[in-house]
Amino acid sequence: MTHDRRTDPVDPVDNETRVVERQTYVERERPVADPTPAQPAGSQVNLNSGQAADVEPGGAGPLYYVRRVLSLLFGVLAVLLGLRILMLLLVANQQNAIVDFVYGATEPFVAPFRGIFQFNEVRAGDATLDIAALVALIGWLLVYLLLMAVLRLGDRDRV
Repeated sequence: MTHDRRTDPVDPVDNETRVVERQTYVERERPVADPTPAQPAGSQVNLNSGQAADVEPGGAGPLYYVRRVLSLLFGVLAVLLGLRILMLLLVANQQNAIVDFVYGATEPFVAPFRGIFQFNEVRAGDATLDIAALVALIGWLLVYLLLMAVLRLGDRDRV
């Protein structure tokens, strides 16, 4: 014997059920260029044929390239900050040109985070753990994530 809820006379949910519409957001689907058949060797391809010339590669949205450039820049910054932390821990020679470049390039990005805590570094002999650089690495990561989230809003449509 089976029980069918539709015919059940005592269903308290039916009395006060409300339907609430929910808005969802999805990324826009971009048209992808149709793949052209493989051309035999030595043949010429007419680039002015007008076939999907203005379609962005991979269905990329309007802010796709901005996000790619930001990812590259923040990736380089994260690597440089990581190198700075590692070089200070391993007591790198500050007379070396590479070490000097890493310290000089990252200092403007670490400076705003100095003084947040009562101490900016922890020393053990000559080795130094740069707390300000660690906080800067986390801080710039949060800025990057916020920028990426804002830029993704431009590629979403209401459904």
